[in-house]
Amino acid sequence: MTTSLFTRTQGPIMEPDVDLPWTAGAIFNPGAWQEGGVVHLLFRAIPGGHKRYRLATLDSEPERYGFEPYVSSVGYATSTDGVHFDRRPTPLISPDTAIDAFGAEDARVTRIDDTYLITYTALSRAAFDPECIWHIGLATTDDFLTVTKHGAIGPPVPSKDTAIFPRRIGGRICMLHRIVPDIQLITFDDMEQLKAPPESLWRAHLDTLSQHVVMGPKADWESQKIGAGPTPIETEEGWLLIYHGVDDNQVYRVGLALLDLDDPRRVIARTTKPVMEPEEDYELIGDVNNVVFPQGAVVLDGTLHMYYGAADRVIGHATASVSDLVHHLLNGADHR
Repeated sequence: MTTSLFTRTQGPIMEPDVDLPWTAGAIFNPGAWQEGGVVHLLFRAIPGGHKRYRLATLDSEPERYGFEPYVSSVGYATSTDGVHFDRRPTPLISPDTAIDAFGAEDARVTRIDDTYLITYTALSRAAFDPECIWHIGLATTDDFLTVTKHGAIGPPVPSKDTAIFPRRIGGRICMLHRIVPDIQLITFDDMEQLKAPPESLWRAHLDTLSQHVVMGPKADWESQKIGAGPTPIETEEGWLLIYHGVDDNQVYRVGLALLDLDDPRRVIARTTKPVMEPEEDYELIGDVNNVVFPQGAVVLDGTLHMYYGAADRVIGHATASVSDLVHHLLNGADHR
């Protein structure tokens, strides 16, 4: 079913560490940024001791499970080769405010001007509570040593999978987000508006949501929902977007799209088949089975290094030629 474009590194490149209790349960879904020969990895970590229980589902739905307790932090690691990472022993982002008291999850990172922008999913209620509410959280840093949290910057409805483009487009800061089942794009006038969006901005966005949809599910492998993966990567032909798709059996796979450089709402091409799906044992079996969740990517000497959550327990790594990915999109994918 998949189109083979990525080469996996054998085995997970990062696993839970019992010597660091806040990472002893799971380490997965990392955002990434490369600068000055250093790869910065912002991973999601779960403490040890969480117990699995079955969630209520309809008879026609596949079995699903939750965990208790289950509160995420965001950790930090660095690498000079993109594969071997040194972890900091303390979290970069801890769940210590009202909006993220029950978890800081799935961080993505970009840099605009001299500021690193970290978006993450912030949980204000227990993760598997049916009434769980999640927000788009924003934190900024200059040095990855300390962060400043700016609270919830998203809409007053559940939204996640946020990725900020690594430069202004038409003078505006552009951010992808996901209100199920589609990927949408919203723009901000400046950094101040990003950090504290007025209610009127999101109200107008929601009132005209269909106009802001970049992509929606199309193929069977992404029938339930899609979501942005890593920070979009700029190429001469367009913004390379790696995204995930979820099918009716809750299997997570990886797809690609190419967005117009000047108007990223315009999709130049997207893959009709996934470019990666769960195959390895650590992708097939974990806290959530059958998951490859792309979230971080950097380019080193023309090679794209993709970091992904595998079965919600460990971090996988795969590489591909950027030129090969773009060529595949322009010559063998689904043009709009």
